Amino acid sequence: MRRWTMRGVTRALTVFALTAVAGAPVAGQERQDSLAAQVDSLAARLRELELELARQQAELQAGLEAEMRAEEEAAVAGRSVAPDPRLRSVSGIGSRPFVWRGGGAAVGGYVDLEYQHTMDEEAGPKQFIAHRMIPFIFAEITDRIHFGTELEFEYGGEEIKVEFAALDVAFADALSFRGGLLLSPLGKFNLMHDSPVNDLTRRPLVDQQIIPTTLTEAGVGVFGAFYPSERSVLTYEAYITNGFTDAVVNNGGVLRPSPRIRSARGNLRNDNNDNKALVARLGFSPMLGLEVGASAHTGTYASRGAVSDETLFPYANDEGIAGVATFDGDERLTIAALDGIFTRGPFEVLGEVAMSKVDLPEGTGGELPESVDQLGYYAQGNFHFGHGLIGIFPSSVFTAVGRYDAIDFDTDAEGDSSNRLSVGLNWRPVEETVFKLSWERDEATARLADDAGDPVDAFWFSVASYF
Repeated sequence: MRRWTMRGVTRALTVFALTAVAGAPVAGQERQDSLAAQVDSLAARLRELELELARQQAELQAGLEAEMRAEEEAAVAGRSVAPDPRLRSVSGIGSRPFVWRGGGAAVGGYVDLEYQHTMDEEAGPKQFIAHRMIPFIFAEITDRIHFGTELEFEYGGEEIKVEFAALDVAFADALSFRGGLLLSPLGKFNLMHDSPVNDLTRRPLVDQQIIPTTLTEAGVGVFGAFYPSERSVLTYEAYITNGFTDAVVNNGGVLRPSPRIRSARGNLRNDNNDNKALVARLGFSPMLGLEVGASAHTGTYASRGAVSDETLFPYANDEGIAGVATFDGDERLTIAALDGIFTRGPFEVLGEVAMSKVDLPEGTGGELPESVDQLGYYAQGNFHFGHGLIGIFPSSVFTAVGRYDAIDFDTDAEGDSSNRLSVGLNWRPVEETVFKLSWERDEATARLADDAGDPVDAFWFSVASYF
């Protein structure tokens, strides 16, 4: 729509009036009356345009004031009004902060340092832990071809591995190819597990044991995003990978009384069997500040050499009855997870639940169940406050955190479970840097144990930052 200005309207009226008068006959009262009526009409039109201009200016001013109020309210709440890329983005490295960008590449990473103070000296240590130093590199080969990699140095270099290294080829928003070492989209936490993002020092129990974060797998697949409406987005990822190994139940040639998924992560060098696993996640954000996701991972886990009547695994069941077990190669490990996050003003609620089913080999001598089911979850609440309270850091914010974790390694049997209560406070001088302080109480039971043991209390302090 063309916008009128006072100068433009006045100039148009003057030119029109002079032109009309110049072309009129010198005499004739009727002609003069006609011109006077036209001037009056144009003057009325000018008043209408002035009113329309004033209305448009008022609407524009009101819109600007509303945006400023929204930004001020978000600042007080300690949250940005812009969409949080961590909430919606498909897993990858491109949306993370980088210390340097240029020439089609970016370099960055994050680092953390932890201090553990266990209240009972017999239950745990008091120590500093130089846990992680994680550099990552992102390269834009073309507008549609990207490569990202993330290296992991733990404990000062005692453990070094490539955590993520994948080539992405984008055909459209709804379809991209990815191949390489992938962050498995099994739950949201495995995709966004960086220390500076999380508000507590330690990761949830369910994401340490049932979803063994960091879960990196070699494979290929596709991912993409759809936009059902202006405010909603639907994302998906689906990959074919090598999957887990028989270490889920094979403890050095002895069958575990209850599975341990974390021990069964693939080594990325080769596959222990010829079957492939499938992993996928579907995420939906109907509006800014809300996302829910569902994911699953399934595949056979028995090793080639274990599928033989000559390979026997001794074990003892809960009643202490001894026997041996053999694999037939069809035993599967299946994990399903649900995750969600909701943000409203200074409040944030997030959580994850994961269920696993581990098929067991056939037992002889002592009875074995066909499978073992496991369950784990966490629920966390955050409250952001004190934005800009430290004057020299105008973007700073405090966060009060509470989280409850629980995990059961065998839902059909007593014992072998853990739970943890965590309460913490952290301070971010900027969004990328965080100081964390928390208190934890851990309680655990062991299968075949006479009692659950005493709870273990500990304080944790850490600092983490992107760079």
